[in-house]
Amino acid sequence: MTRNTHTGPAYQGQAIIRPREAAAYLGIGKSTLYRLVERGELPRPIKLSAQVTGWRLSTLDQFIADRQGVEA
Repeated sequence: MTRNTHTGPAYQGQAIIRPREAAAYLGIGKSTLYRLVERGELPRPIKLSAQVTGWRLSTLDQFIADRQGVEA
């Protein structure tokens, strides 16, 4: 059995999640996720390789915290 050591508290906010998971985490669609990026409301994703991007979980948590109390 492989032990997954990167899910503990030390890595929790540093975890990088891909666009599909980021959208699901925020409760929105992928197109809305990218629309928020284009409008500057959500930071651009981190480019991990030529075709792979993602957001730190802490960035998404901060986005949620900043939006609390903001009416859409």
